Amino acid sequence: MKESDFDKLIDQYLKDQLNSGEKQKVEYWLNHLAEDQVFDQLSEKEQVAIKANIKYQLFNQEKCLKKPAETAKTTWLKPFLKIASCIAVISVLIFSFRTQLKELFNIGQSISVVNIQGRITKSILADGTIVWLKGNSKLSFPVKFKGQFRVVELQGEALFEVAKDAAHPFIIHSGALTTRVLGTSFNIKHLNDKVEVTVLTGHVFLSSKNPAAVNLLPYQKAIFFERKKILVKEAKPKFQVTDLTNGTDYNMLFDDAGLAEIIRRIEKKFEVSIFLKNPELSKNLITADLTDQSLTNSLDMICGTLNLNYSISNQQVFISKHNSN
Repeated sequence: MKESDFDKLIDQYLKDQLNSGEKQKVEYWLNHLAEDQVFDQLSEKEQVAIKANIKYQLFNQEKCLKKPAETAKTTWLKPFLKIASCIAVISVLIFSFRTQLKELFNIGQSISVVNIQGRITKSILADGTIVWLKGNSKLSFPVKFKGQFRVVELQGEALFEVAKDAAHPFIIHSGALTTRVLGTSFNIKHLNDKVEVTVLTGHVFLSSKNPAAVNLLPYQKAIFFERKKILVKEAKPKFQVTDLTNGTDYNMLFDDAGLAEIIRRIEKKFEVSIFLKNPELSKNLITADLTDQSLTNSLDMICGTLNLNYSISNQQVFISKHNSN
């Protein structure tokens, strides 16, 4: 295959211009070219160098395998070593190229979390959104959100605390109902042919193919009946917030609580480790409502109140006094 033909194939794949058979061949090729472990064993510098030359090397692999013998003096072992070395390099190049293409096409880049009855499973998505999966439920989401929308699929029930991002709406598909938000907290329960959406904070937009769309505000609720294709907004919904949040880390209201306890709760919710450079700071008492706040917003509120600094490195948070060295 010529490089121009390969580029054309890639362009057609991205534009969804290939038939189902052609798509399957491309995806099969991407998933069976090389072993994942090979590329991972290289240093970062070697990986960068390989990526920079992937296409050139990939389309010249035949030349690599068909090099003429150097001289008659070459020992019988050298040709085999050259071929083995060449094949190993090509294997690494192809794997790296495949990885880039798979990421571009979003092939095999999704995760599904399945919950069992009587348990609550927490998932923190790539954008910081937290989802508490309840009952016999399943949540499917991408490893990384790409494009204009953040799209996930829910089967069952879950409490969502969506990270705020006005430029990238968050969309949940639950059967035939689509829930669209920018950054808010709400509960979705899809059971049999009925989907219930209850809003705790923010603004939620519900839509389906046939019934008119519905907008929900805090403490409002709507029910979608799939068989009848009816979407109803309840006039005066009756529900207890604790019934929806029980068993989760959603409630972050603190009344004269010690900083040590607040830190423990933040660590559990956001799955981070927090270190106080000045141990005496743990004795401070704080009254604050950190419910439905991101990790950075929570730290901003705490450190702003106590006149502290903080820094984040990977999943570690360091808090210190302003004048601490």
